[in-house]
Amino acid sequence: MLRHIIMFKLKESANKDEHLKNAEIVKEKLENLKLHIPEIKTLEVGINVVEVTWAFDLVLTIDFENLNDFNNYKINPAHQAFIEFNKQYSVAKTAVDYII
Repeated sequence: MLRHIIMFKLKESANKDEHLKNAEIVKEKLENLKLHIPEIKTLEVGINVVEVTWAFDLVLTIDFENLNDFNNYKINPAHQAFIEFNKQYSVAKTAVDYII
């Protein structure tokens, strides 16, 4: 199994409520990936609850059966659509991928 973890830093918002609303919008879009990408075995999205300046806002954890499935996910049209959609919300991301 391959685990893909990616964290997103959202753009600054006018206030805390708007920032949380934006995080919820991105979270819902991420969760919908499972409906369109059969290679995804498990998918979990979390919104950060601890306020520190260096923290990211969301984390996505996805498990795939193997590296080939992960590579298919990367080019899947639903994933590509999410990448385009997310440009209006995120300013930074970081990832790690490892075998479990």
